[in-house]
Amino acid sequence: MHAVTHPRTSHVGSFPLDYAKDHVERILVELHAIGLSVPPYPQMRSFIDIYLEPLAKRGVLEKRGDFYFAKPENLLDAEPVVEPIPEAEDTISIVRSRGLRFDELRGPVTGAFTLASRVYLEHNIEAGLRATVLTKRELVEEFFVPYVHRYLEYLSKLGYHVLFIDEPILGVIVGKRRILFGYTEDFIHEVLRSVFKGVSVSMRGIHVCGRISSLLFDILSRSEVLDVLNFEFFDTPENLGVIDPKALEEGEKVLAPGIVSAKKPRVESLDEVVTTLRKVYDRANGRIDLVSADCGFGGLKGIVGPEEALRISIRKLRRVVEAVAMLTEG
Repeated sequence: MHAVTHPRTSHVGSFPLDYAKDHVERILVELHAIGLSVPPYPQMRSFIDIYLEPLAKRGVLEKRGDFYFAKPENLLDAEPVVEPIPEAEDTISIVRSRGLRFDELRGPVTGAFTLASRVYLEHNIEAGLRATVLTKRELVEEFFVPYVHRYLEYLSKLGYHVLFIDEPILGVIVGKRRILFGYTEDFIHEVLRSVFKGVSVSMRGIHVCGRISSLLFDILSRSEVLDVLNFEFFDTPENLGVIDPKALEEGEKVLAPGIVSAKKPRVESLDEVVTTLRKVYDRANGRIDLVSADCGFGGLKGIVGPEEALRISIRKLRRVVEAVAMLTEG
């Protein structure tokens, strides 16, 4: 895989509206109108709740307030059953019924490490990550890895062939020189292999928002199962410094750069967006595809309200589409 002549545009996942089928339709029509190439199903609930709430309803987890708790024996005894994702099912039916033409559809699934980091094993949540399933490697391996795998299979069968795992917690546990909680590079590679094993896709990617270390970039660029590495570059321009173009080439990877802020409600100027894109394009020696915002837009509704946040989100993605068009035109 060499430099991408015509990079495509995409989105990480979330939008700032509450779930309703007509909201899904409204967003997909907007994304089609601005020419986004590879949209995701619009996530309108927390990327944690989508996957952990079904477990709470089945009694595998207990939900108290906004927090999830588990007993190790409950996870070890539980069958990792998939519950349909309404937004994902709606997207397929709307795209078909409305005749919306996209290159492909993107299926985001929250990764095993990140899901484990949101499930507490004890009441003392003030202990943070040290009190979560993330500290229990066997629970990650025996429950959350097959659980994520089954969701990737489910989305593939629905018609999503660009599949991403969202693993923001990897940016926390993989530092510059060490990996927390006794994890190893080999184990991270094994988890990536296992979640994607046998899943029919055209591209397999990983999204890690926030700052990434050179060690994390090295680990992901050497994964034999990943095709696309999705990082943020607008709000975290220092990520540019960890990108090794030789590692991208040797690992046959492309970079999916985030080039507009997902945190700030200001719509960036086209010059700002093009400048960010060109820097990443040059750094990656043209190995870019699925250009997006830094992350999802769900958090914007807490700043300006859902309707204004959606309007801003679409305008930001339009900027992404415009910037990519300028890049490919010259």
